[in-house]
Amino acid sequence: MGILNTNISIINNFLSNFKELFSKKQFSVFVLTIYSLLAEYKRNCLSSMAENINLDYQRLQYFFSESRWDLDALNNKRLKIIENQRTTKSTDNGILAIDDTSVPKPYAKDTEGAHYQHCSSLKREEVCNVAVVSAFSSISKYFPINLKSYMPEAEFTRGKNDYMFKSKITLAKELVNDAVSKDINFSHICFDSWYTSVDFIEFIDSKNLKLIAELKSNRLINFYHPVKRRHCFIKQDELVKLIRSLYPHKLKPVVITQPNGYRRDYLCYSFKSELKDCSVKVKVVVVFGKFINEDSKSIHVLITNDLNSYNHTIVAKYTLRWGIERTFKELKDVFCFDQYQVRHKKQIQRYWMLCFIAWSLVYWIKQNGYLNKTLSCRLTSFNDYKKALNSLLLLGTGISISKNSASVCAQYGLKSNRMKKALGLAA
Repeated sequence: MGILNTNISIINNFLSNFKELFSKKQFSVFVLTIYSLLAEYKRNCLSSMAENINLDYQRLQYFFSESRWDLDALNNKRLKIIENQRTTKSTDNGILAIDDTSVPKPYAKDTEGAHYQHCSSLKREEVCNVAVVSAFSSISKYFPINLKSYMPEAEFTRGKNDYMFKSKITLAKELVNDAVSKDINFSHICFDSWYTSVDFIEFIDSKNLKLIAELKSNRLINFYHPVKRRHCFIKQDELVKLIRSLYPHKLKPVVITQPNGYRRDYLCYSFKSELKDCSVKVKVVVVFGKFINEDSKSIHVLITNDLNSYNHTIVAKYTLRWGIERTFKELKDVFCFDQYQVRHKKQIQRYWMLCFIAWSLVYWIKQNGYLNKTLSCRLTSFNDYKKALNSLLLLGTGISISKNSASVCAQYGLKSNRMKKALGLAA
């Protein structure tokens, strides 16, 4: 079943913003590709997408591999759409989250960048592609900002010493500079323990930006040792033991209400300190409690260079980092972010960016409630919205329209008279 000659203004109005970035032929393929990403697949690939939109496979393949269009210009336009509306734009009460996501490719032999390395989605070593991603996250909003494809040292002749090689920390720095240059609003930069290197901490502080991050378990923290009666650098496990045994009366309660309304209670112990071999003064907050139900750790050690911030602010801001994890999950589960069958870095990045645009389309519609007056069914998740948009696209083809327009409207939950007229279902 192909998707042809649709007239769904709510989708086309969003996609028309990108028209100036493509030739006429390119734009038609671009629109059809976004349509295809709204469809349901057991396993996605370019041939499945081409079949769904009734497009020649070679033409779709050419669009990803040889066709000339600017990836950065496309992303800049996407962010401009998001930043131009109050309901979707970034705000200074949110955070800039940095993290990486991996796409397992266990049978990939010729896929560029796919090597045996840590796979965050599987939590073990596996052949995979990795992207370092920046995202905005607040209590009411979250969206991806940009991504950088990580190419492991095995891709380079001289390994890590090759001038073309960029570590994940280097890519993270580029993403921070990119977000600042795009005027994305945020109060703090948040990242997990893997990115909490001295290099990255000092880089952020040199930019006069604030960070909140979790420490690795082997990081040494300067603390006054009550037994030794002097300041010394100690590991986290020893620090936690000292707090539990000698300072339980100094633990302060912190209550965080999450975006879903769920309340979490923590006990915190904080102090100003410094890290081994790091020039940046930090505030250390030891948090007793899990951040989410699936959290494998019940104790977290956070640091910030925002020395005067309160414990509640530090914990609340850091928990907003889960917005980037939700983005990863939605991109993969709903928009087939990890189901591509292209081999080269350029093609993979283009596919990922088109997934960003499909995600942003749903985000734009969801945040503005554009389907509330169109459909009678209640939509909550990203998957609900994607399925609703795909249903409207199928209606727009005329293929699913029967002689009994009332039954068609009831089947798809369509209640908007304006939409019915646009689809030819009502006079």
